[in-house]
Amino acid sequence: MGRDWSRFRNINGKEEVVNRPFLFPLEPGKSWEIEYTEDHPNKEHKKEQINHHYIVIGWEDVDVPAGHFTAIKVESEGKWKAELEPSIKVGSSSQANRNGSTVVMQSQKVTPQTTTGRLYKAFWYVPEIKRHVKSIEEYYNAGGVRSERYTDELESFAFP
Repeated sequence: MGRDWSRFRNINGKEEVVNRPFLFPLEPGKSWEIEYTEDHPNKEHKKEQINHHYIVIGWEDVDVPAGHFTAIKVESEGKWKAELEPSIKVGSSSQANRNGSTVVMQSQKVTPQTTTGRLYKAFWYVPEIKRHVKSIEEYYNAGGVRSERYTDELESFAFP
């Protein structure tokens, strides 16, 4: 993790920034982009392209288990685009009774195609403690349905 809380990953043999929630100094209206393309990120995607647009929204009061804070909020709207790997999906079901059994198998050929979705992230950063106290990350599939959501809230802290 970088000093600006950025995350790096080796993509196609090169170290790439895949998340940069903060670009200091944080001032309302400031914006930046993160974009990268990855070959074979998983067994279903031949190629995946990710784009994040970050913007500093402004100051907000936020309550988390660690207490009440005045934080600067950063949001990111993004898009993902994936080229699917060609594959064959196979499914089966069976039923048995005293007269015998029945097995049904079905296979489906997945041809190379492109699919897209969107991303949303929000971070609440508190300068006095030099970290975010809350974050939300959401991932939406091609149909616009949220498929994943991660929330992180600071539970406790102590000044050194």
